[in-house]
Amino acid sequence: MKSVFLIALILALGSCQAAEVAESLSAQDRSFSSVILEGVEAFRGVLQNGSPQYGIPVMAPMKLAQRALNFNSGEFSGTLGVEDFVLQGLDQYEVISMRMEVLRSRLSFEFLFPSVNATTNYDLDMGSGYRVQRNGGAFFALENLNIQGRINYSLGVLSSQLRVKDILIYVSVGNVNSQIENLSKYRIFNRKLNEVVEEFVTLTINDNTDFVASWINEQVTPICNELIGDRTLSDIIAIITGGN
Repeated sequence: MKSVFLIALILALGSCQAAEVAESLSAQDRSFSSVILEGVEAFRGVLQNGSPQYGIPVMAPMKLAQRALNFNSGEFSGTLGVEDFVLQGLDQYEVISMRMEVLRSRLSFEFLFPSVNATTNYDLDMGSGYRVQRNGGAFFALENLNIQGRINYSLGVLSSQLRVKDILIYVSVGNVNSQIENLSKYRIFNRKLNEVVEEFVTLTINDNTDFVASWINEQVTPICNELIGDRTLSDIIAIITGGN
């Protein structure tokens, strides 16, 4: 009987200790999540005002006076020029969820952009067996753009040096709005061509989420680790919170 009582006492104490540890970890999760959420919300100001010390220009709105792009895909080649380009909506995100899991060493998140849109004047000169020249105004928008993902990281045993293991980001779009002038001189054909553009972009984004996530992981993860350098998790949090 004494043995049974002793075992029961040990299990009860162990349960209490486990509950305290779980509550402590849960509190840490909430604390880190809150800090990161504050940083993400503060990033709106960086997008709107830029950060010259880090070489970040104003991106909400993002403006380009003039830019030319040369392309050659084998079948198609040519030049696309844009003037008075304005991209808006990067700062109008809604944070759907933001959760830091200290025990699992990962950060999960989800953002929703109601509309990321661009207006510009374009000039297209393209060759594909015959020459095509088009110019005019253009409006293009990704509506209900959803970005969700997870960042897995690791910490050194002694130094707590932060290392990003992988970054998985999945992108989907609710609707695409294309209003590009002069794709055809006939208005009805021009509308149909814009509908083709809308469908193509929608399918390209929504049917290739795994490919995009893999590509982003391969490209961005090593860049993040290079930028982190020898910094610890505490250093990164201090940067996010401005040293507080």
